[in-house]
Amino acid sequence: MPRQTEIFESTVGLAPLPDETLFSWCSRYHRLAANGPASATCLQLFGHARIGSAHDFPGRIDVLVARCNGALGSAEQVIRDRTLLPFYWPFKPSDLARQSVAAMRGNGIAHLKYRLGLLTSGLGAAHPLKSCPECIKADLESHGWAYWRRGHQLPGVWLCPSHGVPLRVSPLKLDQVARFAWALPVPACCQEVVCLDKSAGKSAQGDWLRRLAAQGLALVGMSPGRFADPVRIAQVFRLRMECVGMLHASGRVRWREVEPRLLQLATNLSCLPEAHQEADMGLLQGQLARLLSARSLAHPLRYLTWITAWFDGIDDFEQAYESCGMATDQAWEIAASPRTSCDVATQRQVPEEILTSIRDGNLSLTAAARQLRVSYATLAAWVCRAAIEPPRRPKKLDALSWGLALGMLSNGAEKQVVADAAKVSVLTVTRILRTVPGLQNEWHRVRHENRRMAAKAAWEKVTALNLHLGVRGLRRLEPAAYAWLYRNDHDWLKASIERVVTVHRANHAAVRMERSDARMADALRNVALACRWEAPRRLLDELKRALPALRKAIHSPEQWPLTIEALTVSLRCHRPAHPLLDQAGADEHADQ
Repeated sequence: MPRQTEIFESTVGLAPLPDETLFSWCSRYHRLAANGPASATCLQLFGHARIGSAHDFPGRIDVLVARCNGALGSAEQVIRDRTLLPFYWPFKPSDLARQSVAAMRGNGIAHLKYRLGLLTSGLGAAHPLKSCPECIKADLESHGWAYWRRGHQLPGVWLCPSHGVPLRVSPLKLDQVARFAWALPVPACCQEVVCLDKSAGKSAQGDWLRRLAAQGLALVGMSPGRFADPVRIAQVFRLRMECVGMLHASGRVRWREVEPRLLQLATNLSCLPEAHQEADMGLLQGQLARLLSARSLAHPLRYLTWITAWFDGIDDFEQAYESCGMATDQAWEIAASPRTSCDVATQRQVPEEILTSIRDGNLSLTAAARQLRVSYATLAAWVCRAAIEPPRRPKKLDALSWGLALGMLSNGAEKQVVADAAKVSVLTVTRILRTVPGLQNEWHRVRHENRRMAAKAAWEKVTALNLHLGVRGLRRLEPAAYAWLYRNDHDWLKASIERVVTVHRANHAAVRMERSDARMADALRNVALACRWEAPRRLLDELKRALPALRKAIHSPEQWPLTIEALTVSLRCHRPAHPLLDQAGADEHADQ
């Protein structure tokens, strides 16, 4: 069977259909080639029996492009136009986008989903196959094929952009039963999502789902790294919240004013299958605090849901992001511009010929200050930086007080202490520092060294008696000394804590797991209540479609006790006592 693993001839002319995914194109070729096992098609297209059959992130794209003689374009075009990967690019660094492209062009995606943040996002890493019943009819009439559209497969897209009807979900590729199979949308295999159908009929939630779908479709066409700066994102949200009066002058959030928006967002999330279990006010408050503190969110869908709460759309957010970026760049240019040294500043303020005249005694400071239109004190400070000591005009300080002040300042004494000892004002002491060449630098150096010795002494004292507390405990005892040493003498601090006992503390993962379990159980009860008139044998499938995260609870029941208990109770309660009674209940519901 040597021809079984060879690619089709280019005369077949299997061109991709509009917005068709790569998985759909391969499934159509599988039907057209009349290959029996799915592995035969995978071998012909990708040179491997399994790699390449994924419907979201297929691998070995280079092999496919080489074998299909340019029917799909280049490898970059296939990944950009036929897979779901571009959806995750705008909120990720550009380097990660290049690495993900290289992984899909290579022999396998390996840990790509983990690196994109899908496994740790809390929204799951699965992408259920979705289709629109109206699109299926139109495709059969126009092309003779019903195919998978990429716009339908994007996370957060649950209403057809063309027809506005809820999408149907295929169980394939979810339960690992047909993990490596090729499939095309069939009305009989695409099932409804009950909570989605009921929510789409409501004007508010239906409009929100349409907005979310439009944002997802716009996001997939944006460049990699477009919104990769979490600091700028936090600034954009803070500016928008400040405009509507939801921030204090200090920058703290006015949670009482924000609460109505969080409640509305929780209501909208209850109709989104990926985030049905995320519709919790406490959880949303924590996510908003994370967003405003410039901590990145793992999944782009989370960003999109928050954008719907504060912006008119992705275009509005992009404009605000760009405006904030321009202001930030200007601020950084000013802050990062090399500040002129003392000598350069002196040369800019005082011309060289004037400095020479002052140094040679041909021009007095009073005449030079009048010529430059500055005060005498300002010019005295400038010439001091040029290593020229201005003449003293003692009015308050005699020789004894002058020497005392110089000696104390050279030893790093406080200005107030020097002023009290010399019986002058603090302003006079400051003028001495500025007009004696080298004195101010020496004063700062001595004070910095004294502060270093004091911080070291305080840290050594606390570590000598409390090594068992660990670094975190020691920091609580001497926060000021630790902070100063961390900024100014990090090497010494690092060496000093090597002998400190490392205390391993929990990261509250168990508490977060318990809360997730409770939220999942509540969401399951709500969905089960909405499906109370469904046939019992279809209830479990309905719950899986409405709550995709339920599968991980079924696979690991010991980690989700409350969810499993709620699932067990729901299945038992939906078991009819008699078929006629169940039919009567369904008829009564239909009459209502």
